Amino acid sequence: MDKRIHIITGHYGSGKSEISVNMAMAMAQKGKKVIFADLDIINPYFRSNEARSMLEEKGVNVITTQYANSNVDIPALTGDLSRYLPDATTCLVIDVGGDDAGSRVIGRYRDEIPLQDTNLYFVVNCFRPETNSMDGTMKILDEVRSASRLSVNFLINNANLLDSTTMKDILTGRDFILEASRATGIPIAFHAIMKGIQESNEIQLNEPILWMEKTMGFTNL
Repeated sequence: MDKRIHIITGHYGSGKSEISVNMAMAMAQKGKKVIFADLDIINPYFRSNEARSMLEEKGVNVITTQYANSNVDIPALTGDLSRYLPDATTCLVIDVGGDDAGSRVIGRYRDEIPLQDTNLYFVVNCFRPETNSMDGTMKILDEVRSASRLSVNFLINNANLLDSTTMKDILTGRDFILEASRATGIPIAFHAIMKGIQESNEIQLNEPILWMEKTMGFTNL
């Protein structure tokens, strides 16, 4: 996470929103000035007041679509993002809506995004129906790349079965994401694992781990 701008994409239900929130809090704890941008116009609301409170308690400023916390399904984007994208003093964590439909939002900002300062991540939960095969994962990955008009820099393993997740599930996800990495040439950023997971003290992985706090009512948003 050495870049200034972090864009989190993935299939619906991959867990990208929970990961985005936890990434923003981890960066803020390191003393960075962090903006969390909720650009999910597919589900147009900031999905948890609790998550927002946790972010703000960590010193993270939250910006959302114009119709956040409403049921108005209109892609009204905040103008704040254009102000922060070139700001070298600010780190951005951008939570994007699922699949190609959500990634088109980032495509609109393509010419404003400083590529040298940006990482685009693709989150995979191999237990979701649409990404439980390599073909399905590659299809959605290609759609995200095309819609965002950006290259995917990193993969994130978020293999989980909610509160039933075990170490065996994490290792299944590890094997899956390693195969995806070999097939695409895209490196793995980290494995996202919820704190308190069963047998968590036994998990040993070669790649980094983002230990997450549960910030939302649903961990697969």
